Amino acid sequence: MGTKPAFLSRHANTGRSLPPDAFLCQEPRKLLGRHRGLLNEIRRTVGIPDTHYRALYHPLFDQFAAWSQEFPASEAHHHCAPGGALQHGIEVALHAVKRRRKLLLPGGATAEQLAAKQDVWTYAVVSAALLHDFGKPVGDIQVLMLDADGRDMGEWQRWRGDLITQGCHAYRLRYRRERDYRLHERLPAFFVSRIMPKLGLEWLSEDRDAFSQWTAMLAGDWENAGIIGEIVSHADAQSVAAILAGDQQQTPGARQRPLHERLLTGLRYLLDQKELPLNTRGAAGWIQGDSVWLVSKRTLDALREHLEREGHAGIPQRNDRLMDALQQSGTLIPCEDKAIWKVQVFAESWPQANTLTVLRFPVGKIWADPTTAPAPFQGTVTPEGETEAATTSFSEETQPESGQANEALIERPKESSESNTAGADIFSEPDAPLSVPTHTTTENTVTTEELPPMPESGQRFIAWLRQNLQSGLLEMNTASGRIHRVPEGLLLISPGVFKDYRDPHPEVNWQHVQRRFARLKLHKKMPDGTNIHVYQVIGEKSRKRGMVKGFLIPESHLADVFPGIDLPPPNPHLQRKAAA
Repeated sequence: MGTKPAFLSRHANTGRSLPPDAFLCQEPRKLLGRHRGLLNEIRRTVGIPDTHYRALYHPLFDQFAAWSQEFPASEAHHHCAPGGALQHGIEVALHAVKRRRKLLLPGGATAEQLAAKQDVWTYAVVSAALLHDFGKPVGDIQVLMLDADGRDMGEWQRWRGDLITQGCHAYRLRYRRERDYRLHERLPAFFVSRIMPKLGLEWLSEDRDAFSQWTAMLAGDWENAGIIGEIVSHADAQSVAAILAGDQQQTPGARQRPLHERLLTGLRYLLDQKELPLNTRGAAGWIQGDSVWLVSKRTLDALREHLEREGHAGIPQRNDRLMDALQQSGTLIPCEDKAIWKVQVFAESWPQANTLTVLRFPVGKIWADPTTAPAPFQGTVTPEGETEAATTSFSEETQPESGQANEALIERPKESSESNTAGADIFSEPDAPLSVPTHTTTENTVTTEELPPMPESGQRFIAWLRQNLQSGLLEMNTASGRIHRVPEGLLLISPGVFKDYRDPHPEVNWQHVQRRFARLKLHKKMPDGTNIHVYQVIGEKSRKRGMVKGFLIPESHLADVFPGIDLPPPNPHLQRKAAA
């Protein structure tokens, strides 16, 4: 935004002895003055008389600013600079009220009802948008209060009011290391009476529909937040995408943030939210010494999906392009002249080491203060001294034989039909008899050579699936996972899981494997004879609804297909879509 934080601009004027990382408490009018342009635009878009606006909206923004002060909106993600929480709240309110003006609310109302209720629904949308992330500074940040002489006043007790009302002159911020990452979504409801003017609360409560959706959203119940939740979710995504992409043209010539900066910001977020778990068996990475070793394909796929979900444009679909951006910027540590390292990861409690292809990052790149990084891995990460160039997948394979070496180093061309085959029913070959392989293994690493000598690629796929599930190397029931337990059985996301099989087996065609798997008749078909089942994504972290498609191995087959493997309970975020 180009505005100096308070601790940089005001310490020289106070004559006080304050720590260099302290922020001065400021009155709401001064904090809001930095966002006058956004606030004026909200005022014009709301479109109610000045007397009403001053009674309903001025107290709302004043109290929000008093409580937000210079808090960031996140530790290392969007709006992470001082004042980010206030800026983000106002931006989301503006995007939301603009979107609301394009809609007739409440839906299904008569012209007379629309005219009578339009202002209260606008108020519900703006206040919900402003407060949607209010729980973050309340739940995630430890605020240490200081008096005018810089003396410690203890930790801020939120339940007693904002900082100024507690006599705080300055404050220091510390993010809590152990925190509930979903708690902030439920907290705004507990503080809403401190922020909202009583007149506004009384007005909202008179409209049952608006009040019901509004309270659901502030309690983190996005499933019942209705159109208000959808408006706020869309506005939130706009604000986040703009700040992360550097799209906010505050001054002429402002540039878009480079790709490597967006990748690094996204990586910090995924690690902070534990969407990329560390230092456990089946984890996405391990910390050893001054380095973070992250499984290459899993990390890059998760990064791409995360950035696209946030609305970023122009994210390369090829992982080698992402690696080039990280390597050329010096963000990662290369292995000689390549981004990929091949390492063996081992802990004493494991039966044997796992051989993986990984990316290596300095701890200081991810955590500005290395002391805030997670504890090191209680095991070893040992580079093998040779690089698997031109591959972005994590692999449990041994080094290819001499006859295969050149093929492994050549980039595989992308099938031209991949982009149009997600969930497509492309099977035309005759069905084969049911064939359930009974072989199981206790090995924790899977190589091409270790697979049973089955020429049928569908059976080999099942063997790979079984062995990797048993070793914990395949994710289940996660946002980036290709396999989900559902009440009806096991859902294999198609075509993603077949492409994952192709990565350590570059000689195969994933579409051929998909067809061969279908011929095994292990899956349940739809009533119309097609193979693909559709599931609705509900209550996911992104707050957005979506669908996933794939093959369903029914519950009755699981014991035979995956003998001796303990599968997790069904994913609560997936619900079978009813047939049209």
